[in-house]
Amino acid sequence: MQNSSLISVNEKRKFPRYGIASIAEISIPDSDETYDAFISSISRGGIGVYSQQKMEIGQDLNVKISFLQTNGNEEITEIIPGRIVWVKEFHGNYVVGIAFATMDSLKHSKILSYIEAAAHGSA
Repeated sequence: MQNSSLISVNEKRKFPRYGIASIAEISIPDSDETYDAFISSISRGGIGVYSQQKMEIGQDLNVKISFLQTNGNEEITEIIPGRIVWVKEFHGNYVVGIAFATMDSLKHSKILSYIEAAAHGSA
């Protein structure tokens, strides 16, 4: 029997997700609050992260993503605005779904290149 909550989450996604082992720094606009998180997956529409910090659904935030470019030689850092769309407790930590507010092809070209490479199996 399939889990209906997983089906409904997958049906809501507009873009496929790809695994990524990376780190994010999450900051709350107009605040000094920042949280570190491990990124588990990414798409053109958002990311999934693991965090020790509980976050609230609907919270606007900025996600600073750091990752190695597909050639493995260049570290890339990009900041993308987003909003928390779901939170689940997991072994004393939290799994958090963040929808990107914008994904501009000029401003975020490097991360979009990474996602495109992942779609073709070369990330």
